[in-house]
Amino acid sequence: MRIPILMMVVCAAAAQELPRHGVIGLQVGGTPPSVEKVIAGGAGEAAGFRAGDVLLAINETRVDSGGQFARMVSRHLGGETVRVRVRRGAEETVLGAVLKPRPFETSPNADVLYWSVNVRGSRRRVIVTRPHRAGRMPAVMIEQGLGCYSLDGDDRKSGYGRIVSALEEKGYVTMRVEKTGEGDSEGPLCTDLSATPDLEAEGWLAGLRALKTYEFVDPTRVFVLGHSMGPVTGSLTLAAEPVRGYIAVETVGTSWFEYDLERLRVQAAQLKTPEAVDKEVREEERCGHRFFVEKQRPDELERAGCADVTKPYGLVPYTYAQAVADISLGKQWKDVDVPVLVVWGTGSVVTSARQNRALVELINRWHPGRARYAEVAGMRHDFSLGNAAFAEELLQVMFGWLDAVG
Repeated sequence: MRIPILMMVVCAAAAQELPRHGVIGLQVGGTPPSVEKVIAGGAGEAAGFRAGDVLLAINETRVDSGGQFARMVSRHLGGETVRVRVRRGAEETVLGAVLKPRPFETSPNADVLYWSVNVRGSRRRVIVTRPHRAGRMPAVMIEQGLGCYSLDGDDRKSGYGRIVSALEEKGYVTMRVEKTGEGDSEGPLCTDLSATPDLEAEGWLAGLRALKTYEFVDPTRVFVLGHSMGPVTGSLTLAAEPVRGYIAVETVGTSWFEYDLERLRVQAAQLKTPEAVDKEVREEERCGHRFFVEKQRPDELERAGCADVTKPYGLVPYTYAQAVADISLGKQWKDVDVPVLVVWGTGSVVTSARQNRALVELINRWHPGRARYAEVAGMRHDFSLGNAAFAEELLQVMFGWLDAVG
């Protein structure tokens, strides 16, 4: 499956053309969700929230978790009012909070630009960092992994944020494309059944094409960095727009169904005996076949005793995971001849050396010598080490490869 080029309409827009979504200024956790901290100067403080308030509903819609509360708030624009029903002691009351616009990112090494691209008639937020340098610069677009979350305001000491900061310091422009309905993006919510892998990939393709048009970007030196499921979904765009090279970190080299069984075996082996692991994998194969191959719905899976098979995907719609399972990496990489770096962290229990090596072998079978494999000692799936510090060796590996590719 590839995305037809004619489907794409790329349009860079100024930041003010895409309204800024709001924040309430509360730290929320627990079940049922309650206020753990009221942020000074925030909308929640102005509305009279207190630590310990139990959150019951937003605009008369029941709230069951802190994550749900945050997502419901985030779909409102700055300046809008949300009415939150809370329980305080034995009393219930409704507090009206006028949301503040989400603050913009800043960086000491770059200008942070909030632009957008058009994807199927909806504007998708793109966050671009332009280093404080003159002339046209190389660029890296990030294809994030599985999940429904925003990349806006990433912590610059960990995760994607640390990678962005390191790229800025080295003189690379960066781009992050928000998922549909996440952050300031329009379109269906990431949790909606219409949020498909090809829709996500179209956002990356639109971003990639826009990135090449910026006057401060060298269009011949644009790279993609994909993480986790990112390179799988992103493979749908590989043949649609050329890039200088591709970095795949902590990813997959087989079909998703095969990978999912291997993931379970690796993770189960951390806690169970080999006999118990074999039993669990056999059961997972039965349920996985119903889910990935037969495309059964959650209600059908539950009746078959297979409800747990969808749990690793969290809020992502089950149809998204089923569509990912249909992607053939062998097909997608067949006609794409670019340098590729595949990196696995030896501390990961989400992917394996075998899975990452499988992608290298697959690419090199079509295009001998184009893919290279590297390992980062102790790195986990989220780029951290066992002590939660960022795995700085990943940056060394990346920049060594980028310098060699040119």
